[in-house]
Amino acid sequence: MSTPKTPGPRLPEKPLRPPTIARRTPAAEPPAGTASVLDRLRAAQPRAAAPRDDHPSGPGGGTGFGDLRVREAGSSGAASRDDRSSGARAGWNRGSSPDGIGGAGSSDRLRIAAEKASAAADATYRAARRGSTAAARHVGTWDQDIVRQIVVTLCAMACIVGSAAGVGAFGGPSIRDAAGGLFAPDATLLAPSSSAFSIWSVIYAGLMAYTVFQWLPSQRRTERQRRLGWIVAASMLLNVAWILCAQAGLLTLSLVVIMLLFFTLLTAVRTMNDHPAETRLEGALVDTPLGLYLGWVLVAAAANAGAVLTAGGVDLFGWGGRGWAILGIVAVLMTAAVICSTDRGRLAVAAATSWGLLWIAVERLLGQPFAVNVAFVAALAIFLLLITAGSRRHRVDHAYRRWLRAQEDAQREPIDLTGDDYEESRY
Repeated sequence: MSTPKTPGPRLPEKPLRPPTIARRTPAAEPPAGTASVLDRLRAAQPRAAAPRDDHPSGPGGGTGFGDLRVREAGSSGAASRDDRSSGARAGWNRGSSPDGIGGAGSSDRLRIAAEKASAAADATYRAARRGSTAAARHVGTWDQDIVRQIVVTLCAMACIVGSAAGVGAFGGPSIRDAAGGLFAPDATLLAPSSSAFSIWSVIYAGLMAYTVFQWLPSQRRTERQRRLGWIVAASMLLNVAWILCAQAGLLTLSLVVIMLLFFTLLTAVRTMNDHPAETRLEGALVDTPLGLYLGWVLVAAAANAGAVLTAGGVDLFGWGGRGWAILGIVAVLMTAAVICSTDRGRLAVAAATSWGLLWIAVERLLGQPFAVNVAFVAALAIFLLLITAGSRRHRVDHAYRRWLRAQEDAQREPIDLTGDDYEESRY
């Protein structure tokens, strides 16, 4: 309601006499028209400024009119605050009740929060997928041949570090002392002498030579290196894994690892047979180290199997340790003979296998346990293996020479048997 322009009579600011507070007596309600007139008069009356504290109090300990208005305002403000606090408490009570309006709002807020979390997870998944796709595309742009060369180099370095750990260079037990001494020369009948392990120096030197050779520009993109590089890298990692298993005393796991290593090197030899070396240098730096590697691993696998059977006390069919040792040597001979009968005759495989069998024979004659029959079978296996590899090389080389002679004869001019030259050559 707006204030009229003529506010009416002005009331004095100070009362002429102290106001008296009389008790309210119930009165009859005024007529409708009178109530509206009184409301307009109250609205038209201007509000007086709040009195200061220095206003005099009424006689008899009464209070001034301004003080009374302040108290009334304070009481009304307190009442309004009480109403608000009670309303808030009521609203809180309604919100805490499961069936109230606040319960519905809480479920809505939880639903909205779940939707936001789901949207954030979806956005994170899409971002990760885009990142992985971009990374895969970036990796796809790399030169696979250079990646292969780097991997082979890193595996060769790991193999050298693993060999140092195998001899106890980093404080751990050596292979001879690992697994309770079951890899020692006197532990089983198939364990070679300690001097036999010096072949590892030749094998590691050959692997380093192969690693350097495969970095040559002429070898980077050859089909032979592309197929052979990953296999050689895997064999180096398996070699390190075998050393760790042997040092940890895990005999059964070490046998599984060395068998995997043997089949990996067997795959490498098959690859070399499918893609022969083009030069003698390649044959010396690739075929020879891997052949030595395979031949020695074959003997080491037999020794590892003997250690596992000895640790388990296995004696199948009651044949005894010597019977099983002879059977193991025969199995090594037959496997190596089959390998050496491929290509031109893998002399490197025959040489490494013969080296291991030689030191088995020496240890059985000069060391413990003493077994003459095992030493004899090992020496006989060496002779047969060298004969097999040598005969294969002779047959292949002889066939190659015959092919060359046939090529030369095909390029010669035919001789006219009816001519004068032939008649003169007869006399």
